[in-house]
Amino acid sequence: EEEEEEEEEDDEDGEAAIKKYKDFSDAFGKTIKLGIIEDTKNRKKLAKLLRFESTQTKDGETVSLSRYVKRMKEGQKHIYYIAGENKKDLEASPFLEKLKKRGYEVLYMTDPIDEYAVQHMDEFEDHKLMNASKEDLKFGDKEEKREKKRREKAKENLKDFIDWYKKALGDKVEKIIISNRLTTSPMAIVTGTYGYTANMERLMKAQALNDPSRYSFMASKKTIEINPYHPVITTLNTKSQEDAEDSDTKELALMLYDSALIQAGFDIDDQAAFNNRMIKFLKQGLNIDENAQVAEEPEDEEEEEEAKEEGGEEGEDDEGEGKKEEL
Repeated sequence: EEEEEEEEEDDEDGEAAIKKYKDFSDAFGKTIKLGIIEDTKNRKKLAKLLRFESTQTKDGETVSLSRYVKRMKEGQKHIYYIAGENKKDLEASPFLEKLKKRGYEVLYMTDPIDEYAVQHMDEFEDHKLMNASKEDLKFGDKEEKREKKRREKAKENLKDFIDWYKKALGDKVEKIIISNRLTTSPMAIVTGTYGYTANMERLMKAQALNDPSRYSFMASKKTIEINPYHPVITTLNTKSQEDAEDSDTKELALMLYDSALIQAGFDIDDQAAFNNRMIKFLKQGLNIDENAQVAEEPEDEEEEEEAKEEGGEEGEDDEGEGKKEEL
């Protein structure tokens, strides 16, 4: 009984300590992150004070970088994170599919200053910090080498499709590659290692005194990553081989690109064109003729009677005015 009481007391003390640190973090978290950006001398010390939600924390809980490192999976070499507006959106991100499958913990950075602060930290306790939404995602484990061979084979099989897709998209993207991070999604759009992510683009655009020239310089061209085993990709590949000039196939490919932009958090390049494509394929799905016209708004019986009465009154007025003129 005494041991149970001691355990309960320890749990209570632990919960109290967690609550105290949460209050401290809420009050001084942004100041600590500013210190990481500006105070190079104490950056390593300040990094130990950071707390983030993650794929393995419950609602309201956070994890430190030290704690993250201690519970890293065997063979894991890097610390993974993803930045965005809120935890709910990040949980559904396609960028995390392979990381979740491997059982790797990913930190959620939802404070606007988080991503900018972490860019000033190359590593923590000899583990490189890696943004899950940028290209060149590395795992550094044994499975990665086997996956690389499979990707090279898939790239060879889809060479013509990749060329066709790149031509259809034009200068919207820099390149199309076989993804090493997707398992259930057909496509993801990532940015270059040194360019802005979708989250950083959103924050830069929101700044009142934003310099457009600086933004355009850092907004690197996007890279498309495709899942070569997804039925959407394999079917598009088949259709593009059957008829490379088929307009519907091209429209579907463009709609897939736009949907991947939305899912990644980027703005759609041409919203009007996206809307037209959506309406077109909605009509096809509902078996509506593409040239079907919108029916005119029908008038109800009361409106028709009112119109007749108004017409009759106008006629009487005209007759009265005519009689006056005769007189």
